[in-house]
Order: sequence, then structure tokens, then C-alpha cells
Amino acid sequence: MKNFSLKLKDLKISLKKIFTGNFFSQGFFIFLVSFLLLTSGCINSTLDTHGSDDLTVACTIPPQEEFIRAIAGESNISVLVMVPPGASPHTFEPTPSQIAELEQADLYVALGSGVEFENRWIERIRELYPELTIVNSSRTIPLLSGSGHGDEEKGTDPHVWMSLTNAATIVRETCEGIVEIEPGRKDLYEQNRDTYLEQLNQVDGLIHNSLQDLSSRTILVYHPSLGYFCRDYDLTQMAAEEAGHEPSAQGLADVITRAKTLGITFIFAEPETSTRQAETLAKELNGTVILISPLAGNYLENMQEIAQKIAGH
Repeated sequence: MKNFSLKLKDLKISLKKIFTGNFFSQGFFIFLVSFLLLTSGCINSTLDTHGSDDLTVACTIPPQEEFIRAIAGESNISVLVMVPPGASPHTFEPTPSQIAELEQADLYVALGSGVEFENRWIERIRELYPELTIVNSSRTIPLLSGSGHGDEEKGTDPHVWMSLTNAATIVRETCEGIVEIEPGRKDLYEQNRDTYLEQLNQVDGLIHNSLQDLSSRTILVYHPSLGYFCRDYDLTQMAAEEAGHEPSAQGLADVITRAKTLGITFIFAEPETSTRQAETLAKELNGTVILISPLAGNYLENMQEIAQKIAGH
């Protein structure tokens, strides 16, 4: 969005409507507005350093940055990732400066799958930046039933990107959104897209081969982020977490019983969240916690690494 006509007065009014909900007190709102007013000159100065032909694409999580850069190839595209590495989209709250940075965005590629960050913020972003094009990159993906920590009304699993097949759909939708903003490079972007889609397909085949001879096809995870991955490779995900919360004493006991029955001694946990409960569960199983990150930015490499860890245990 290269038109920076948003006046400070309008910014203050818009922010007041957006930031004075349950998440922010009136006092904190005043601080936010003051902060943005003081830094607006710095923001505009930073934006002026970009060439007029640069494209800025915002997205929600780090894996999407790989998708966007793969489509861009050598083109000069800047990427704004709202949920930074090491944070979780289920709990992360953006800083005022992150929201202000969206003023420079031409396109926001949303996951659209019910992940909590977007549930809380997409409509607020849309209200603050009504001219910003927002693409729902999973609009054609059938969502799996979830455990209640994503879209609570629909009860669906928001981790759509944890499937290489779904990732291909997300990449196609992302490319369409970028081409709509910059149609002059349509052929280049679509060629880059097709190259990356072939890489996705190759990695998918490698993972199929690595997991086809597993002796047990049930994996124990603390947070249920591998539902789509397990669907694709004929695995069963057993999750300790209950509806996005720590398991109850009875729930934990049930998981321990089931895991022991199946001879499971490994539990997969994520470095973006506390592993305390996972370590407690592993201790009860005389087992080990293995860290995997569904949010790593090196998507293709990370998906292979996850498969290797599952295959090795």
C-alpha cells in the first residue's frame, strides 16, 4: 500500500476503535496513540527508503514467508511476518509498531483457517487499513475437526499448513493474490510458483517413503498440530492437550494408559510453548520429549525433519 494518506487524526480515531476492546485499557490506549504519533515520522522515513516499485506482503506465520519468497524469486518483495519466530499464533499479541508497519503492506496473506491470532486481529486490521487487500489462502481447503483451540464455533483444526498438499493450495492462493497486486510480473511469479510446487511434491514423496514402514502408526503429541500431517501419511495423532489447555489429571492418566498400551515412549512437543507438562508425561512413560516446530520458517526442510524424527522413533 504505497498511498500513505492516512492522517494522524484518522489513525488515532481508528486505533481507538480497535485497541479499546478487552485487550487494552483506556490508559494503555493513550500510550499506544502517543507512541504511534511520536514514531509516525520515523515510520514514514523508513518507508521512503523503499523503491516505488517494491511490493510488501504481510502474512501471519514464518512458514508463509518461505512461500512468498519462493513465488517472488529474484523480485524485490518485502515480507512482514506478524507472528515472529519463537512465538505461537495461538497466544501472540502484536506490538503497536507491528500494527503500524502494516501501513506499508500491499497485501496480507491470511491463513484463514481459524488460527487464534487471525481470529483476534484480522477484522481489526481490516478496519484500520480498509484499502489493504487480504487473501484467505486456505479458503478451498476442507478443515479437519479440531480440539477446540482454533475456531471455537466450528471446532476445526487451524494447522492447515502442516500438510504439503494444503501448502500447495496456500501457495497457489498466495500467488494469485500477489499477481492481482502486480499483474505485470504474472508470468514470472507463476513460473516460480510452479517450481516451488514441484519441490513440495518431491518432499511429499520422500516423506511418504520414510513413513510407510513404521511399526506403530500412532504418535503422541502434546499440542495437536499434526492432524493434517497424520491424515496425509496414514498416521494417528494422540494429543495430551485438551481443547487448547493443559490436560486434567484424569485426562493425563488416560493418555498415559493409552500410550503404555501402545508401547509409546516418545512425546512430541513444540519449542514455542512450555514443555513442562510434556516432560511430566514423558517421565511417567519412562520416555523422552522430542521437540518439533510446526512454525519453523524453513518449511520444506522442517517438514522433512519432522518426518525423520517420527520415523526414527
